[in-house]
Amino acid sequence: MKVILYVFSGTGNTLKVAALYKKYMNADVTVYRISEKSGKFPSPEEFDLVGVGYPIHAFSAPEPVINFCKKLPAIAYRRAFVFKTSGEGLHLNDGSSQKCIKILRKKGYDVTLERHVVMPYNMIYRHSDAMAKQMWIYAKAFAKLNCLDLENFKREKVKQPFYKTFYIPALNWVESKFAHFHGPMFKVDTNKCIDCGKCAAVCPENNIKKADGKYKFGHKCVLCMGCSFGCPMDAIHVGIFKYWKVNGSYRLEELVKDDSVLFPLVPDNAKGIYRLYKKYYREVDEMLKEGDVDLNAYV
Repeated sequence: MKVILYVFSGTGNTLKVAALYKKYMNADVTVYRISEKSGKFPSPEEFDLVGVGYPIHAFSAPEPVINFCKKLPAIAYRRAFVFKTSGEGLHLNDGSSQKCIKILRKKGYDVTLERHVVMPYNMIYRHSDAMAKQMWIYAKAFAKLNCLDLENFKREKVKQPFYKTFYIPALNWVESKFAHFHGPMFKVDTNKCIDCGKCAAVCPENNIKKADGKYKFGHKCVLCMGCSFGCPMDAIHVGIFKYWKVNGSYRLEELVKDDSVLFPLVPDNAKGIYRLYKKYYREVDEMLKEGDVDLNAYV
């Protein structure tokens, strides 16, 4: 079986999950990163299974993902699935793929699965080491389960009822328009910047240019936060989101191997805001049990 994963990713979380699919799926898997810099994308007609992956932005799919789905060619029949990442497992995220799935189905894609993988925040606040460790261990086990379900042709109902998703079109519009408006508010602190160019290189929308020795941010920003998250000198000011900024890698594999970092944190040791994650992890535990996937194999 040949599989294509079309993936949009700013800080790399969704790409990490795509890499797990590539690792665990018994298939020939190609990962294509959705970006203005990526050039021509592989045709879905060359593959048996099509996956679309993205990070959830404001409870909806990012604008580049929706636009990419519109670019995909119509096809008589092709099995497809969606996977998405976010920093929380709230059910407000349930309808985020609504527009993408509608576009895909109109083009002839048979969307049989949608799975939500919780990964550490790249903005709002920085997760604790224990929480990041739990997220990554569960992400690996959950990705394995998802691969098994896809290989076994499992089908789940992914269409959301109107009362759960009526707000999604509005959020799609507001998030994209506001991101474009806010983009030029990003600035580089010249006292910290070492001119490594990583911010411009990582930007999926080619929104960061260098002119007259200074980095300029345009109106194509989609608030993926890749530039500020990956800046080695923490030199990027992110406009009105300055109190939500997260900078630097979570060292996920190192945390998994560090026995001094508590696991599991949720549900038994969850305090404060981490109590909100109990329902998500209990649901994933049930799915792993039903699919006969041993979480301990990924610790």
